[in-house]
Amino acid sequence: MLRKIPFDTSLPVLERFVLSDEAGEVILADMSPELALQTLYEKALFVDLVHYFAHGMPPREGVCWALAVQQDLLGESPEPERALRDQVAHWVRDPQEATRVALMLAAEGRGHEDPLGWLCNAVAWNGSGSIGPIGGPVVLPPPGLHASGLLGAISLLAGETEDSLAAVQQATYARGIEVACGGWPGVLG
Repeated sequence: MLRKIPFDTSLPVLERFVLSDEAGEVILADMSPELALQTLYEKALFVDLVHYFAHGMPPREGVCWALAVQQDLLGESPEPERALRDQVAHWVRDPQEATRVALMLAAEGRGHEDPLGWLCNAVAWNGSGSIGPIGGPVVLPPPGLHASGLLGAISLLAGETEDSLAAVQQATYARGIEVACGGWPGVLG
């Protein structure tokens, strides 16, 4: 059993999102999470694979996973992006409200085509604090909204070639299994 997706079957995860038609033909609710994830990876059902990890893991672990995938694929980044990823890693290690708010504000200044902006949104939308304006009424995100941020943080890395998609799928699966088994790649070891 995966420590961070601790279910005997896939039913609890599948109740949180809708599989594509293609995935619906090969993934059954009574499959173990390990088998479901392996099947999605082997069948190259990338979006469903990302959804499964994003909805199956707790938000903090999901952010760790997406951060590790970005670090694997983006390599050396300019200082502002590196500093922002370091701030995300800091939140994973020590999920304080001030860091969450700072990342929420950082996400607001980034475009919708920016994987790092979506990663910051995943932190902001994790469910631990308000997503409304600072000083305004508390507005809690709907359950699972962080998974949308994780989807953007990873799917926007896919690029436009088969090779880039294959690299993202491989990193998504490998890092996802690592985190689901209890690892904290790039953050705690």
